[in-house]
Amino acid sequence: MRFSRILAVAAVAALAAAPVAANPLSRILAKSGLTPQDTNIMRQAEQSLLAEAQGGTGKRAKWTNRDSGAHGEVRVADKEGDCLLLQHQAFLKDSQDPKQVRRKFCPSGADWLLTQ
Repeated sequence: MRFSRILAVAAVAALAAAPVAANPLSRILAKSGLTPQDTNIMRQAEQSLLAEAQGGTGKRAKWTNRDSGAHGEVRVADKEGDCLLLQHQAFLKDSQDPKQVRRKFCPSGADWLLTQ
């Protein structure tokens, strides 16, 4: 679960485009418009792609939070050696402007570590 907590903080920080140290998590969430439940669902989609790492680029996982109306997808955008670059695109309820973030994960034993 430590991995999940790291992903949650990183996802929220990246989507908000604000340094984690400068803002508490609640403020980062408020600025992004995403709920904690949204980021949890995004992480689950991300983890499903990481679990199928051998799938290569182009693999996608869609997600929807019926409670908040937010939705989006994450896809394997590229590979750098053993590392994967995941591209997130998230839409808030009734929004046409996606929040986008690209994150790099590298294998570390049985886990994947967020490196960027």
